[in-house]
Amino acid sequence: MFKIIPMQNTEEREALCRRLGAEFHLGDMAYRVTIEEQEAGIITFFIKGTKGCLRQICFYPNMQDFEVMFIGGRACMNFMDSVGASDGYFVNPDPHNERLTLALGYRKQEDGSYYLNTEGFFIEHCKNHDEHH
Repeated sequence: MFKIIPMQNTEEREALCRRLGAEFHLGDMAYRVTIEEQEAGIITFFIKGTKGCLRQICFYPNMQDFEVMFIGGRACMNFMDSVGASDGYFVNPDPHNERLTLALGYRKQEDGSYYLNTEGFFIEHCKNHDEHH
């Protein structure tokens, strides 16, 4: 089982970033990720107006679980979109895990950035789908 928990305490966030070798930025928000009750990683992000910026998904090498990293990334993206930050950027994607970046939906732009407009991205697509038995 895994947990993705918002981190409210700046000192705890800074310490976890240090342990993981992740970038620490004072204004960022973050989710702590545990797998089987063990510290596994951190997902950092920030919002500037309509820009929702996923900064980094950083896990211990022995705790990297693609599905957990994907779900955590999408949880951040959904949160940012839900507060009106639908211009989505992935600021510091892992160059060794492009599969995750692309699975999250980000696409490399001409300027080298990774972008995804999340407006409508998290709306349930099956609402009008009729079930036939």
